[in-house]
Amino acid sequence: MSIRHERKDAMENRQRILQTANQLFDEYGVQSVSMHQIAKMAGIGQATLYRRYAHKGDLCYDVLQHYGTKFINEVTSYLESYRTSPPLERICWILDHWIDAIEEKAELIVGMASKMDLTCEDDRGNFFLSPMYRFIRDNMSALILEVVGTSQDKRSASDFDAHTLICSLSPIGYFYIKNEKAYTKVDMKEHYHRICSQLFQKNT
Repeated sequence: MSIRHERKDAMENRQRILQTANQLFDEYGVQSVSMHQIAKMAGIGQATLYRRYAHKGDLCYDVLQHYGTKFINEVTSYLESYRTSPPLERICWILDHWIDAIEEKAELIVGMASKMDLTCEDDRGNFFLSPMYRFIRDNMSALILEVVGTSQDKRSASDFDAHTLICSLSPIGYFYIKNEKAYTKVDMKEHYHRICSQLFQKNT
């Protein structure tokens, strides 16, 4: 078998595994789905699955990476389409979309984190080192600058503000605040809108 054909097979297997895992996770929940079920439904051997993913945390991570790419594309498309909308409106839209994403993939995030903490020595499960974190932070910082101005001191402050805001919206931080105060998703969105409205007022 040629190297090109092997690579094509590996790519097709990966896509089939991810699609199957996503479908099963959505239908039955992450904790209820076994690696055996995923392999069987995907039509591949368990040995093939475990060569690609050592444990379910590995697989959850890859599913989340795929979802993260989709999220980034959606935000990029929104920002391009609504570039003339007020920056505060765009900030709140990104926050709302991120909260929706956290809620939608909550169990997947927990499934990844629990396995990564036990078995991984790298930082793959670290939200603050992820492409998604950097993407949200950079776009939030740019939008905050549109609100408050572009002087050097404002640039430094906007970067700090973006870091601080997104840190509180890490999956762990988000669910801690939400559960501690028994907030709903709507409550969380309203509180973040209020904070942004109070903090990011344009100096006139």
